[in-house]
Amino acid sequence: MDPLKNYSEGYFFHCNETDFTLDYSGMVENKEKLLSSHSDLVNLALDTVQKIEKGEIVNKTEVTQESENRAVDHYNLRMEKELVEGKSLSISLKYNAKIVEEITPILKGELRAPNGQKYTDVIFNGIGGSSLGPYMLVISQYGIDYNTLSGLPMKIHFTSNTDPDSFSHLIKKLDLNTTILVSISKSGTTSETKGNLEAFTQILKDQGIEKIGPHMIAITTADSLLDKFAKKNQFLASYVMNVETGGRTSICSAVGMVPAAFAQINFEEFLKGQSVMDKMTRRTEVSENPAMIISLAIEELTHKEKHKNMIMLCYSDFLKEFPNYLQQLYMESIGKNYDIFGKTKHEGQTIFGGVGTMVQHAFMQQVQKGIKDCFVRFLNFRKRKSDFLVESSGSMGRQLLGFVKGTESALTKNNVPFFTTTFKMNNPFNVGMMVALEERIVTFIGAFRQINCYDQPGVQAGKLACKHFNALSKIVLNNLIEYFSNENNSFTGEAKKYFLQFAKTQEKQEFSEKEILGDSIFVDALLSDLDANIEIDKNEELETLVIVNTEFDSEEIGLLYKRFMKENPDGFVRKEDFYLIAEDFGFKDEHLADLLFDAIDTEGNGKVLFLSQEFLDLCSTISIIRRGKLDQKLDLAFSVYDVDGNALIERALLHNISKWVFKSSGENSIFQDNDEVQKYIDKVFDEYDQDGGINLEEFRIRFCKI
Repeated sequence: MDPLKNYSEGYFFHCNETDFTLDYSGMVENKEKLLSSHSDLVNLALDTVQKIEKGEIVNKTEVTQESENRAVDHYNLRMEKELVEGKSLSISLKYNAKIVEEITPILKGELRAPNGQKYTDVIFNGIGGSSLGPYMLVISQYGIDYNTLSGLPMKIHFTSNTDPDSFSHLIKKLDLNTTILVSISKSGTTSETKGNLEAFTQILKDQGIEKIGPHMIAITTADSLLDKFAKKNQFLASYVMNVETGGRTSICSAVGMVPAAFAQINFEEFLKGQSVMDKMTRRTEVSENPAMIISLAIEELTHKEKHKNMIMLCYSDFLKEFPNYLQQLYMESIGKNYDIFGKTKHEGQTIFGGVGTMVQHAFMQQVQKGIKDCFVRFLNFRKRKSDFLVESSGSMGRQLLGFVKGTESALTKNNVPFFTTTFKMNNPFNVGMMVALEERIVTFIGAFRQINCYDQPGVQAGKLACKHFNALSKIVLNNLIEYFSNENNSFTGEAKKYFLQFAKTQEKQEFSEKEILGDSIFVDALLSDLDANIEIDKNEELETLVIVNTEFDSEEIGLLYKRFMKENPDGFVRKEDFYLIAEDFGFKDEHLADLLFDAIDTEGNGKVLFLSQEFLDLCSTISIIRRGKLDQKLDLAFSVYDVDGNALIERALLHNISKWVFKSSGENSIFQDNDEVQKYIDKVFDEYDQDGGINLEEFRIRFCKI
């Protein structure tokens, strides 16, 4: 590959309007092939974008437990047309203006803290996209020393990890009387964010600040647990984001607006930059669509040499956090083990990166001389706000450009493919373009590979496992508290002895001894927590697990919890008890209840732990039966009655399914009674049974009328 020759032959894209350039001369061997021989992939990708922007449900897969079954709206939030009601660039700009109008009096000291002093500090409390996006945005405009050099009216801080040491370090240097905590969580149940909020609340009260509202702002969905908590405690504000806005693409929502307002960043320009790039990457002509060029080139390389790591080299200290932001955007979106049809398919795109010349010293030896497992992306600005004379190169800016071009040349000699993207200068408009370009690349790659880019079951699995472990911790802790409340027991070595004995009894509750005893640090942490006087609220734990995955409200979750715990105070639901619970939630078919329980009881031991993935599946199943859409009920019915797992249902089982689906459909059914349904089944079975049964696709087509 000869990048110089390729560039001279037009292996680049340039936008005169924005002065943005994509140079793909070091990545693509055959331009004509890239631009003209992938029409199927191009059409698939553009069709996916159209579906997203029309508000269709795209966050779904055939693997029900790994699907959120919702629309995705980040493109709509900066789209000139209002294709989805209430979502467009103009509407987002108005909401941003409202936020700026409400934050400005805080910054100016017109709205003061309860002690009469001006607010001095704001902490942004979020995890994932709720933290990476705002932090990246602030760094992009002020650099790492944003509190020292920016001259902002309030100092800005970020907390995300569950780390008591760093949280303590932050709290100690602040005057909490003049500090605001901005908590960012769609549901209000995000463990890390919720934990930090609870800790901050307790610290305020410990310092004699009983009214927490004047020290709090929320960014969440309407009527979420966090929103309700904000209203109850009279927060300074509770700003709304949409359910359809995913965390890793939420920077264009209130998640980005509020931090930008406190940091006095022109977020209007950021949104306009995103809108311009979105418009550019909707183009059907591949040569005029930079996201399509990059996506197709990555796809060609993947097919030729399998998956390659992406190394992002950003030649500006202000883009220090951009690779970290991209890690979540790409790896959480593309890292999947199923395609949208439910077939096992392991996909991913690993990202490394950092600031240009510094990272070169970390990566380039291996990239150029070691294993060939990556491609490189250069990101730089055409113009700089400052420059200084350097005798050897003329200026510091020219020296920086020399590093870019020199590294490109070295990669060429060592047969390492690369892209170079150049934006005019560092400002909110171009950072908005930058983010929007990457979001579109992710969408296109996801469409090419037929995966759902907008769920994150792997992240959820970790959270559920954490809750399982926390449940264990609380059970053990409660028993230890009970033990030490007995004045005859002293806080000595007997404590650990009692704990070890108790640990063995927990095996009966499906907590393995390895989980409990595998780490002595955990034992010591539990013992030290005795002084923390932790209160147990299993009801709240259940809300955390269930409310975001079902159609239940808080009252119904409370009923579900009480019903489960009434029958099984040990924390398990057995099959015979499930029959009784099922009646409370709208179905009395014992045969169906039996099949449902067997489908969920993956261990086959006849019981389900109340804080487990099985329990969550059980709640989701009940939710679908009560309020699910017809297609959800059909999918559920098929999965339950496919007892042998061969993706086919036999005639006799079809009759059983129809009874339940007919009852669930009510007035929506075209049949007068169940006898008509049975006749229809026999007719369909006679017509379609080519392989011993009816498959899912045939089942959906022919039985949606029931």
